[in-house]
Amino acid sequence: MKQILSFIIAISISIASFAQSTEQNLSEKVKVTFPSKPELKEIPNGPKLYTAKVDSSSDYIGLAIDLAPMGLTEDAIAGLGDGIWDMVKGQLGASLGGADIVSDSVQQFKGKSSLFLHIDGANSTNEQFKGKKAFIYMFFNGVIMHQILYTSKNPAAKKEDAQSFFDSVVISN
Repeated sequence: MKQILSFIIAISISIASFAQSTEQNLSEKVKVTFPSKPELKEIPNGPKLYTAKVDSSSDYIGLAIDLAPMGLTEDAIAGLGDGIWDMVKGQLGASLGGADIVSDSVQQFKGKSSLFLHIDGANSTNEQFKGKKAFIYMFFNGVIMHQILYTSKNPAAKKEDAQSFFDSVVISN
């Protein structure tokens, strides 16, 4: 009986620790708290992509892309002002695979100019968005572009479903 009880307690602790929220640095100066331990996918000479799944229908994603290797500087990015978001939106279309941008707006996010997107992936061929709703904040800190995303297969999903995830972002200057 003690062995069974010990086994059940050990399993419960393992499940509880797996499901606990996890603070993760996306870059040197940006961190976010995921609702569970995220998996890291590092692309050579590219972005760091962190993904956490709470259930089979939703993903919490943090992405950091260092644009310095492409020759961009902090001054060049700052010089573009909010116009940079028009450039980003222009390049975004192909990567969405036919998903629709329901709304987009430039707004302040944690003291940074950011692009907020609401995406409907009902018609998307991109696996990231296919059949999902997505809510994305994009912002720069220096030459690093960050993206904080929430995607859900729930057709009634809304930004507020991930508000605590978005609110957990901390940017140090």
